[in-house]
Amino acid sequence: MRRIGFLCTLTAVLMLFSACGGTLPSPDATELATEIIETLGETESFAFADSETVDIVFGCDSSVYEDYCVMYSTEDISADIIAIFKSPDDDIQDATEEMLEEFLESRLNDFKGYAPLEVQKIENTKLITYGSYDILIIISDFDSAKSVVDSAFATE
Repeated sequence: MRRIGFLCTLTAVLMLFSACGGTLPSPDATELATEIIETLGETESFAFADSETVDIVFGCDSSVYEDYCVMYSTEDISADIIAIFKSPDDDIQDATEEMLEEFLESRLNDFKGYAPLEVQKIENTKLITYGSYDILIIISDFDSAKSVVDSAFATE
């Protein structure tokens, strides 16, 4: 009798977890990057990077991603960038996270010594990961940008 009660409880708990643990949304990378830029009111000062530029800047093969978008600041001496990569599997995602961490370190070294405000932006940046997405945002209002990302991945 105890065994039946245990199995019923276990089944109920598992059903509860599966009901609450819905799948993450899968936003379009370009739409998400655009929403971040629009929310921050930066639409005039950002441009989209083409695949060749993404491959050169990040040292990757952009064709391996299910989706990606990179936008960069067109202002002189600005570290601002939004990079969103959706990986098709764990191996590529691991490599992507490493690539973005290396990019962040390189970006910091590029601006150290002559652009203290840009260095501060870079130091306030953290890699954001949701499911198969890795997102790097270097911008003065990182917290607002992260809120846009958090909203895009919110499950209800």
